[in-house]
Amino acid sequence: MNCKQLVSWISLACLATLTVEAVNPRPANAQRVPSLYAGQSEWVSWDLTPGEYILEAQTVLNLGDVDVAIHDPTGRRFAQGTVFGGEVIAFTVNPGGQGTYRVRYSMPMCVNPLGACAVTINLRRQ
Repeated sequence: MNCKQLVSWISLACLATLTVEAVNPRPANAQRVPSLYAGQSEWVSWDLTPGEYILEAQTVLNLGDVDVAIHDPTGRRFAQGTVFGGEVIAFTVNPGGQGTYRVRYSMPMCVNPLGACAVTINLRRQ
């Protein structure tokens, strides 16, 4: 495969991806969240309406272990992830359950030699 063919294949793959997203968009809601040192925790919140969601949390370059807990508008924790590394949690907001959902994320371990571990949290509707 020569360079022109490779560029054509890459362009075609990008076009296919954009077409699929245009036909069936899946909105993502990412928030910039503060980096954490080992032992720290922080909160982030989203206003959610009824539907199915997926929350993904990870550290940049996997330099730490981020754990998350999701709290409903009443403050009750109803979902939690504590696997080593990143977290992927699927959950449902039932009719009448809309409101501000808070996510507590914590960093049990961070091995970044340059300081705190950067965290990325994405929330998308299924």
